[in-house]
Amino acid sequence: MKYEDFDEEESDSVKKKRNLEKKLKKFKQMHDKHKGEWITLEDAKEYRDRAEKLPYNGRQDIGERRALRIELQERFGLAEGDAINIINGFYLREIVQVYDNIKNLRIPEVSNSGNPYKNPSEIRERLESNFD
Repeated sequence: MKYEDFDEEESDSVKKKRNLEKKLKKFKQMHDKHKGEWITLEDAKEYRDRAEKLPYNGRQDIGERRALRIELQERFGLAEGDAINIINGFYLREIVQVYDNIKNLRIPEVSNSGNPYKNPSEIRERLESNFD
């Protein structure tokens, strides 16, 4: 097979398929390792509200706050950082969405908005329309 015969589009689709399979496999492993209940937005808000009622300690992970974080981790199988963010009231929707994606083995779609080289004319039109 010569270099000229190589179909670049086919290569991209094969790469995308392989990448998608890897992501799905990773999500499946995370799903299988998950322990406890699946967190919902209402649960996250409940824990955030419980944390707000605790005495102020500069959001340090000590005492009652630490116990609440550990309870959240054990009940829902969350990572420590995710539990801390929920208790502090940060990224609730995003964290719940990540675990919902794992629960349903759903891979989020990635937009091309971060790559201006995919469709430069569209980027140019958007920039020009913002300055009118």
